[in-house]
Amino acid sequence: CQQQQQQQCSVRISTARPMGLFDSFSKAFSNEEYGAPPEAIKVTARHILVPTIEEANTVLEAIGKGETSFAALAGQYSTCPSKSRGGSLGSFGPGTMVKEFDEVCFAADTKVGEVKGPIQTQFGYHLLVVDKRSGGGDWY
Repeated sequence: CQQQQQQQCSVRISTARPMGLFDSFSKAFSNEEYGAPPEAIKVTARHILVPTIEEANTVLEAIGKGETSFAALAGQYSTCPSKSRGGSLGSFGPGTMVKEFDEVCFAADTKVGEVKGPIQTQFGYHLLVVDKRSGGGDWY
């Protein structure tokens, strides 16, 4: 029995090889020590899209009064199909929406729950609310 253990030990020792130059490079560039990469940056947002700045200001005034919910106003005023979902656009990452919209959604000074706008794009004027942010570590 003791002889078998010595043979197993000698097999283990004989199959082990010292770390070579390329092995050390491979280990240096692997992500084993740090785990999985962080979740991608995303926001969940709602908006109200109207064709004119005057309508955007009218809706903004109604939001300011606090008598009607954002979702109800989206259903009433928005020209976007998302109006049937209270203006919800779901979750999306940078580069998904038009540039002007993205700049507001992913700006560090845009607070969750705050109404931003009017934001002019090729589609009209948007009033926007970021409901949630995820990923990106301490990016926000």
